[in-house]
Amino acid sequence: MKVKKISLVLVLILASFITNDVVVHADDHEHEDKKHEKYKEYKDYKDDDDDDEKYDDDEEGETYYFQDAVTEKGTWNIWTRTVAADKEVLPFTSSQKVTLKVEGTKKELSFFVIPKDGEIFVPGKAVAQVLGAKATFYKESKILAIQDQTNELIYRAGTNVVYDNNVKTPTPAQAFYVNEELYVPISTITNGLGYIAEWQENYQTFVCQPIAN
Repeated sequence: MKVKKISLVLVLILASFITNDVVVHADDHEHEDKKHEKYKEYKDYKDDDDDDEKYDDDEEGETYYFQDAVTEKGTWNIWTRTVAADKEVLPFTSSQKVTLKVEGTKKELSFFVIPKDGEIFVPGKAVAQVLGAKATFYKESKILAIQDQTNELIYRAGTNVVYDNNVKTPTPAQAFYVNEELYVPISTITNGLGYIAEWQENYQTFVCQPIAN
């Protein structure tokens, strides 16, 4: 009788190990499937710690310097793609709600803008979408990927560079994350997608016009 009891206990223990092993493997496969799906969506820009490699292992908050960058006078609506030494006066200096319209279309959007560091910062994802581009924000890595038919822009919070069609390019100020949004200088996102923004004080509106080729 004791032998039978011991055998039964061993069978139950073995069954428990087998069941746990199956569950663990099932969870592993589910985790890997989700991981691969996320990587596929993000293309070459991973939404994990490995994305630092794309940015040459630079830490957030660090200022980037380019040997071939030329210092010149900057303006809030023109992206010179160089380091600007002096900046022109902004049309307003306090955070406020504005409207952005695309000339020749019915597209428009209202949102809050933030004047900072001599630049006007706008929510990158929302502005990109109203300009007709696809925008995806990866919250863990604070990376914003924007793409239309001819342009691609990759921003990261705490950096003053953007990958402009895969070219590492200086921006006039650092992008930053606030209120669940990545804010970027308006000149970089509008110019980068083929537009220039003009400020209309009477209507508190930015009007985006296509840049003539």
